[in-house]
Amino acid sequence: MLDPRQLTQLHRLFRTGAEQATLALSRWLDRPARITVERVEQLPLNQATDVLGDSESPIAACVMQLQGELQGQLILAFDDASGLGLTDLLLGHPLGTAESWGEIERSAAQETANIVGCAYLNALSRLAAGQGKELLPDPPHFVRDYPQALLQFALMNQATHGDVVFLTETRFHIDGSPVNWNLLLIPDTPSVERLRDWLPREAGPV
Repeated sequence: MLDPRQLTQLHRLFRTGAEQATLALSRWLDRPARITVERVEQLPLNQATDVLGDSESPIAACVMQLQGELQGQLILAFDDASGLGLTDLLLGHPLGTAESWGEIERSAAQETANIVGCAYLNALSRLAAGQGKELLPDPPHFVRDYPQALLQFALMNQATHGDVVFLTETRFHIDGSPVNWNLLLIPDTPSVERLRDWLPREAGPV
C-alpha cells in the first residue's frame, strides 16, 4: 500500500492531469469545462464496488486498458442522461435530443474518454519516465452495464493478487454545471507496488 506522503504526491500528479484534461475537454466541447480530483484512496476490494453506487439502473462507460509498466484500467463512467447529453453538446442539439446509444453517441463518448484519459496518463508518464519506464494506453472501448458488474469486471486482476485496490474519483463541470461523470484509475496490485517504489516515501523512525 502507499503511505500518506505517497498518496499526496500522487494526488498532485492527478491534479496536474486534471488541469491538462480541463483544457483539452474545453477545446473538444467548445465551451468552458472544469475537472477536479475529488479523492485518491486505497480501499479493500469489498468496498470498491460502492464507488459508482449500487443503482439498479445500468450505466455507460469507456474503458481504457493500460499496458506497459502500469497495468489496469482507466474508466470514464456516466449515467445515460449525462453520456447522451455529451453528444447533444458536441452536435449543438438541445439537451435530450439523443435518446439511445447509437454509433455517433458511442463514438463521442470514446473520443471524450480518449482526450481526458490521455491527459491524465501524460501526468503519470512523467513519473514513469523518471524511472526509464513507459505507459501504453489502448484505445477506449464502450460498455454499458450495472455499476457493480462494471467494477467487478475491472477489478478481476486485483482479486487474483491481493485484497486492496487503488481508486481515483474525478468530477466534471460543463458551463459551470456539474455533470454526472466519474473518472476512475484502477491499477492492478503489481502496478500499485511499482508506484510505491517510484514515489517518495515518508521518513521512517530514526
